Amino acid sequence: MMQLIHIDHPNIPVGIRQAFEKKVTDIADWLGINPNWLMQVMYAESRMNAQAKNIQNGRLIAAGLLQWTKASGLPGAPKTVLQYNHLQQLDWVKKYFAPYRGAMHSYFDVYLVTFFPSAVGQGDGYVFATRKLPASLIAKQNPAINMVRDGKITMAEFKQYVWSSTPVAVRSLVFTTSQFVKALKDKTTKVITAVKEDPDNLGDTVAGIGTILAFFFLSAA
Repeated sequence: MMQLIHIDHPNIPVGIRQAFEKKVTDIADWLGINPNWLMQVMYAESRMNAQAKNIQNGRLIAAGLLQWTKASGLPGAPKTVLQYNHLQQLDWVKKYFAPYRGAMHSYFDVYLVTFFPSAVGQGDGYVFATRKLPASLIAKQNPAINMVRDGKITMAEFKQYVWSSTPVAVRSLVFTTSQFVKALKDKTTKVITAVKEDPDNLGDTVAGIGTILAFFFLSAA
């Protein structure tokens, strides 16, 4: 069994790491996905902290490894999540992803199911919202994803957040080569646009392309 990314994170108690790693691997095998996708989404959501809390205006909005919310389907969430330890929460991880078994083909898919499952299959222009959850509220509760700061989150913003929130050191283990290529193309397009608008700021504009290229060639090797 390969060692999973983030398994040595200090938020995972040393005494349960072996059991945690095996359970994540077993769940991923059952779901038909890369176990590192599960590890990365838990890292992105909670830094592997089973007691992680998202409190806004004095209210508990989300909690646990996957930052379960009231709408996540876990009974009593988010408050009840904090009653469960790392290994117990993995049982809920499996139940949460079970309806999408066989339908998740990338880390983007896994993160999208985690963040907003009703958006699965939508294009880059899609705005995250439902009849009960207006776009402005979703953007307010997720400021890190609302990069444009315009009161709404689009699928394009979400994809950019997923890429940028993944540590550079593990991107080659999480993303496919085609996703590296797309990220490079997107970055290049932004550079061309930015240079046209502000040719004197070329140095700052191209920052990041070298990193994407380096990991593209690493993953292709």
